[in-house]
Amino acid sequence: MAMNLIVIGPAGSGKTSLVSSLSKWMTGSGISRCLINLDPGADRLPYAPDYDIRSIVRVSELMKSECLSPNGALVKAAEVIEGRIREVADSIQSMRGDFRIIDTPGQMELFLFRQLGSALVSSLRGRTAAIMLLDLCDISGADYVTLRLLGLIAELKLGVPSLDVISKADLLDRKASLGWQENISAPKSEGLHGELAHNLSSLLNELERRKRVIPVSSLSGEGLECLYKALGELFCSCGDLS
Repeated sequence: MAMNLIVIGPAGSGKTSLVSSLSKWMTGSGISRCLINLDPGADRLPYAPDYDIRSIVRVSELMKSECLSPNGALVKAAEVIEGRIREVADSIQSMRGDFRIIDTPGQMELFLFRQLGSALVSSLRGRTAAIMLLDLCDISGADYVTLRLLGLIAELKLGVPSLDVISKADLLDRKASLGWQENISAPKSEGLHGELAHNLSSLLNELERRKRVIPVSSLSGEGLECLYKALGELFCSCGDLS
């Protein structure tokens, strides 16, 4: 049975690029997949979706027909999808392949903090996992802690296992990236802010001590094979992703 793979992350973190590059890697590796676009605000996509939510609703059309702002149209589009979630889930379920790779809206809150994400996951059959993209370019230790917390929230909200994936690994300084986890996991801010970041970082290390974070580059293809192997490990009996 196909695995449903949901790609989530903050705006600009590289979700659509990862969907495209992972799709190409799977095809080249003889792994069948289908691609699902759930972003009603997408203008152009670097891949040809097998199912496209824009066949139901488009943000640009809502802006014109209902005189809505971009944000208002995004919220309205989410409401439309939520109202037809059974139809959407059935369409996704009909897609054949080893993986159904689901590209979610650029604004993560539409999928994660409304009913859209949890309603879709509960309507899908088979194994489902999430990829949480972390863009570490030009961020502080406190930013990193916040992103990792979002990964835990995603697991809690969606009720599925997840992998934390560093996107745009090709843009990270190679020497610095070797020690990124040690350096970023220990925020150096002083005062109450620094203490809070440090305590949250310690909590994350305890909660996720058996999970590794996988660096991936959609541009170069770095880490895609490692990501694929880790997806299989998510559902192994040991569950050890260290």
